[in-house]
Amino acid sequence: MGELFSLDNPIQNYAWGSHTTLAAMRGAQVPTEQPEAELWVGAHPSAPSIAHVDGGAFPLDVLVGDQPARFLNPKRTSDTFPFLFKVLAIESPLSIQVHPTAEQAQAGFDDENARGIALDDPARNYKDWFSKPETVIALSEMRILTGVREFSELRAIAEHFSLPWLTGALGAAKTAKELLTVIIRMPQEAAAAAVEQTVASARAWTAKNGEVPGSESTAAGVAELITLIDSKYPGDRGLLVALAMNLVYLAPGDSVYTPDGQVHAYISGTAIELMNPSDNVMRAGLTPKHIDQEELIKILGEGQSAPTIQRSTPTGDKVAEYSMWDERLSVTHLTVAGGEKVTLPLAGVATALCTGGTVVVSDEVKTFTLTGTQSVMYAGDPTEVIVTGAGELFIAAQR
Repeated sequence: MGELFSLDNPIQNYAWGSHTTLAAMRGAQVPTEQPEAELWVGAHPSAPSIAHVDGGAFPLDVLVGDQPARFLNPKRTSDTFPFLFKVLAIESPLSIQVHPTAEQAQAGFDDENARGIALDDPARNYKDWFSKPETVIALSEMRILTGVREFSELRAIAEHFSLPWLTGALGAAKTAKELLTVIIRMPQEAAAAAVEQTVASARAWTAKNGEVPGSESTAAGVAELITLIDSKYPGDRGLLVALAMNLVYLAPGDSVYTPDGQVHAYISGTAIELMNPSDNVMRAGLTPKHIDQEELIKILGEGQSAPTIQRSTPTGDKVAEYSMWDERLSVTHLTVAGGEKVTLPLAGVATALCTGGTVVVSDEVKTFTLTGTQSVMYAGDPTEVIVTGAGELFIAAQR
């Protein structure tokens, strides 16, 4: 048998977050005083969920460390909690970033340890030895940047907006990684001039054509993106990298996978995200945090193609599943309406998060009533729970 118990999940108050989205989801007063960017579900040591077990409330990372056999998958291959599950509430663009492979993370972590760089040093690149693949599932309409546009499209953009810096960068590169490298290594004076030129061109286009919010046409999307980034991060050279990236529009229910080595950034919207529980992030701009250009270039993947947008696969009348980068991982979406019961199989370790409405989760022993942002966790051998109420659940699991 396994064990079902409730979790209280921390909110991260990053500057790019929303003052309304997560508060509205949990029924709190809006707007909030601080921006609320991410809700974390898991055992990450910097912000673990609080588990209610044995009559008390305990950080999940402590429970996992003390009793891995009880709080992790019986078929586990390590004593580390296998994922970090999030809700993202994006009001402003996130930093442009890249994550290392497991081999790169191990080498970088060992190297920085050998050089005596403290784990809490802001200039440290590798905080752990894990890779950080991730999958995002849109809860609302969403815009993301990921990979690099085809060169033919970038040449058209350079001509349309009269951007000689982009024409020059394309002429100096044969691959997507080479193009990013040329842009990232651009001397500061040249980069500043290129940013100023790009913003001026986008403003001129908008003045002539008018704003076209939400348009997926290349020119309108480019102009809107440049204007948005300039308003949030004026003068940031990361804008040049952003312009070279694929601008992807997601509808609710769409999902996109970001592999290690892929340049990416989320621009707007609300989403569920599943990732490896790692803090290894190399940034290329749109952030006040540490930027190590050469380390980012080193871990950039050669392939920077546009992602395949995926949808869930139905596994029942009210249940659908998203596949992940690891076949043992999955995210299941479940909806219930008044009066119906849905049987949900659970195995290994799973966290079930309510994103709207009221959902009741019951096993043979316990019953939990969940509203927005509330969750339960299961760990143990295969079992079934009953879900009722009227709302939505997303379940992250490692079988």
